[in-house]
Amino acid sequence: MLIIGVVMQQVSIVLPTFKEKENINILFNEIRNKINLRGYEVLVVDDNSPDKTWAEALNNIGEYDVVVKRINMKGLSSAVIDGVLFSLGGYVVVMDADLQHPPEVVNNMFEKIKNDCYEIIVGSRYMHGGGVIGWSKIRLLTSKGATLIAKILLPYARKISDPMSGFFMVKKELIEKNKDKLDPMGFKILLEILEKCRPNKVAEVPYVFRSRYYGKSKLGTKTIIDFIIHVLKLSGWRPLKFSAVGLTGVLVNLFMLWFIGAIYPLLVRSFFALGSAIAIEVSILWNFIVHEVWTFRDRRADSLVKRLTIFHIATSPGALAQYISAISVRYGLSFNPFIAQLVGIIVGFPVNYIVSELGVWKTYRASET
Repeated sequence: MLIIGVVMQQVSIVLPTFKEKENINILFNEIRNKINLRGYEVLVVDDNSPDKTWAEALNNIGEYDVVVKRINMKGLSSAVIDGVLFSLGGYVVVMDADLQHPPEVVNNMFEKIKNDCYEIIVGSRYMHGGGVIGWSKIRLLTSKGATLIAKILLPYARKISDPMSGFFMVKKELIEKNKDKLDPMGFKILLEILEKCRPNKVAEVPYVFRSRYYGKSKLGTKTIIDFIIHVLKLSGWRPLKFSAVGLTGVLVNLFMLWFIGAIYPLLVRSFFALGSAIAIEVSILWNFIVHEVWTFRDRRADSLVKRLTIFHIATSPGALAQYISAISVRYGLSFNPFIAQLVGIIVGFPVNYIVSELGVWKTYRASET
């Protein structure tokens, strides 16, 4: 009997829950009526909900379904990983239990992942055919902003339109062989899987994100803070490293300007434009070297000469912004040359980070994938 159960399960549907008692009955009915797959199981992974969601789920399970009640454990992402490891199916669907993810989309996910050999199929709200219902402009702006942050900082998030989605299908094998790498936190388990498991083939299917039936959204200040920390952690803390390198670059830049002035004062007093350009170039070379060996050491996909060339091209907007700002402040406002140079550095910094992340060190080395 056990062997038959294992063979029958093509797809496992993992539902992480916490205080979803009012929704769980409706969701089970929708799954039964709208998913047309042969041989699937439902796994409810509940964090010991005070409303006894786990007990309500037990009243709805079928022969091959499972309810896992976790004691002294919390967190959607870790609940998903536990659900995947408990599952019997070769493919695992992750969806919320608050009725915002339409179960019928699972049919499309399975057809695509089975026929086209993808490793992950993501339900997307932001591709053609997708959408959201009942969101305020602030909620939509928050979601779009989080998506933009993820795409700037995480290379694998750039492969899809909705890396923040909580609705996706993944090959269980991908999770199993990378489970030791996974250290999930917060609500965005898909980001963790994309960055740590680094799937070769990812696709999306559209869906419309529905309004919650019962209960309250778990999005709050703590969730936002957890998301920011999670993305920084997944990025290898790159923005902070980049900032630290940038601070040393500031010192190199200003020291070089002082050094030039000490050797040939006219390059600072009368020919500030030339002295400023020399100091900027030296700081660019310094930043490149430190980024190579520290900030982006896992993302050196091309030759050193090519990266250095692209770095100069890619950081030219920031360098130009810095140069123009310094010249304008120096000559237009008659500021001290060192203050003028510092203003230029501040203006150019964000431009430099974005083009470095998206242009120079945009992909992992082949050996790291």
